[in-house]
Amino acid sequence: MPPSQYSQLWPRHGVLSVLSIIGGDVVQRAIAQLAGSGPSYFTPVAFSFGWVAYSFSALLSAVGEGRLMPPSDCPSIVVNAENGYVRTNMSWPLGRLLRDHRSPHYRSHSGLTVSMYFASKSKPAGIPRKDWVYYSGIAVIVAQLVISVVPWRAEKWKARPVGKREIICLTRGNGSNSVIVIVSDETGIRLEDLAAARLELFRSTSIMTLILATLWIVHLLTVQTLQDDAWFLLGIGGLGMIQNLIAAGASRSAAALGFHLERPREVHDDKVFKALQEAEELERGVGVSLIPVFFPGGLRADEKKWVDETEAENAAFRRAQKNQAQQSLIVTAAFRFYPIPVPSITIVLFLSLALCLYNAYS
Repeated sequence: MPPSQYSQLWPRHGVLSVLSIIGGDVVQRAIAQLAGSGPSYFTPVAFSFGWVAYSFSALLSAVGEGRLMPPSDCPSIVVNAENGYVRTNMSWPLGRLLRDHRSPHYRSHSGLTVSMYFASKSKPAGIPRKDWVYYSGIAVIVAQLVISVVPWRAEKWKARPVGKREIICLTRGNGSNSVIVIVSDETGIRLEDLAAARLELFRSTSIMTLILATLWIVHLLTVQTLQDDAWFLLGIGGLGMIQNLIAAGASRSAAALGFHLERPREVHDDKVFKALQEAEELERGVGVSLIPVFFPGGLRADEKKWVDETEAENAAFRRAQKNQAQQSLIVTAAFRFYPIPVPSITIVLFLSLALCLYNAYS
């Protein structure tokens, strides 16, 4: 086809106007993937078609619900290994952590694999490691346009810090062949809070999204007036759309998602119950807390006996820990208020004996 006929085949400004209002969900997911990747608010999401549609959906969300992050695209649940409480996961980064997790047995369609990790004490949670997806956005932006993005980090990582040892199990639920167990030993953030997708509201969010929508309307009207060199804008938008698609759907490591995990341990068995028994041996409470998830219809007599015995052992262990913590608190308080050595020791021994007698007969 002669080059002169391309202008008749493709009405350039009309094509640009149409392309500018499609793909808003892709832009939203690309921002969700890359938001909060570092201490600054810079998010390398390139200019692409779809920003006009995204700006209006973001404005609607900011004025209404006040939520910018999309819901998790990986249906899953979070189970507290200590009390067995089950929570539906609404967190985008937790959902992507489970979606992108690959164990050596992930191709196996039988049994269950329990992968156990410890939250890093040296690297704070919620600060993702920069990976190739992040740097691809910078490369594309350098090739076209530097964009400022509404900050999403506060909403993405809204959770309280962990104050004690916390064990959380992340899985798709009954029928799944994989479980991720994360042990936070007085470090990191509470993953149950993260799973609830708590809102972090800012007064400036509605104003900023309104400004963003207004500017993209101006952009759309400007595109309508283009008569020459529209192909350059089409090429820039197409390049940005490719980057947005890659950023929205690419698999990323746990560190790149903001979860810095260490000391991995893993158990696998073709029998789900045996896999849970092995997981219970690795970390107290993990196996029994997942029994209702994977066996909602009940257990056999021998399996029920194991669960009852294990729960009794775990309860006794928790009581012993609680008593030890109370005794430590008494010792600390006694030495704080009674600095003289002999009376302090006498009081500590008396209170400890009284506490032991109380626990023995209660």
